[in-house]
Parts: sequence; structure tokens; C-alpha cells
Amino acid sequence: MKKILFALAFICSATYASAQYTYSETGPNGNVTVQGQYNADPGIQPGDSKQTIATKQAAVHKVGVWKYWHENGTVIAEEHYDLSGNRVAIWKTWSEAGTVISELNFTTGHAVYYYDNGTKAEEGSIRNDMQRVGEWKGWHANGTLNYVGEYDANGIKKGLWKFYDAQGNSIGTENH
Repeated sequence: MKKILFALAFICSATYASAQYTYSETGPNGNVTVQGQYNADPGIQPGDSKQTIATKQAAVHKVGVWKYWHENGTVIAEEHYDLSGNRVAIWKTWSEAGTVISELNFTTGHAVYYYDNGTKAEEGSIRNDMQRVGEWKGWHANGTLNYVGEYDANGIKKGLWKFYDAQGNSIGTENH
């Protein structure tokens, strides 16, 4: 019985692995700019228009790790997808200089965005569709608080939002 289950598991995993399609793009300088896997071959052909490529890509979904690179070879972004194409784990983006620009944790729903100088720009919660929900805070590039407010379940500002200048002085409120 164990041999049958092992054989069945091997056949299923081999079938799934062969169904995945590795995709990559190269830039004008020959460096890889995009690399990842789709759940199936999207059928992209050399000479396909951008619209045709977008249509073909919409018929399949991303799985596993996807990476994107700047022309200088530094990583722009790293994304993670489950077998159904859902966003999972921690997604990161980087500037061309290599500083972290964003960290989106799709396991916990926690999102952080940074300025190019590395200081925190915004922080709050997101849903899997990247919609902002709950409390969000923003900071000026010098690190002082810029705003505090809350989004409802539909990503619409709600309640009292407070705003501050770069010296930390209250400059106003909005009620939504």
C-alpha cells in the first residue's frame, strides 16, 4: 500500500511539475529582467504585441517565486505565489541602488513602504488584493509622523485622520 501511495504521489508531482512553464524576459543589454513560472504555457511568441502578450498572460497564473531586475542587474522585486496563483509570503521591492522600498507580508497582512533614504514612509495592513485596511501611519522623510488614519474593509478612509508637518506639529484633521 505504501508503494502505491508513493507512486501516486510521484506521478502527481511529476505531472504538476511538467505542467509549469518557466518564463523570462531579457532587456536590451541582454540581462534577464523578469523570471518566474506560470501554471501552464501562455503561448507567447516572438513578435507578439504587448496587448497579445497581456491577453495570453491573463489566461494563466503565476506560481512560485518571481523576480524582476533593474537594467543594472540589481533586483527590483521578488514576489511569491501559491499553486493557485494567490499572493503569499513576503514580497519586497528595491531601488536601483539596492535599498528596500517596500515589504508586503501576505501571510500577516502587514505592509511597510520606505523612502529611498531607508526611513519608513508608510505602514499598515493590506488584504491579499493589496487593498489598504485598518490603521495606517505615514512619516516624513526625516522620520517625523506625517499622518494617522484608518481605512474601512473596502479601502475607503474612515473616521478622523490627523496630519502633522515635518517638525511634528499638528497641521489639521479630516473626518471621513
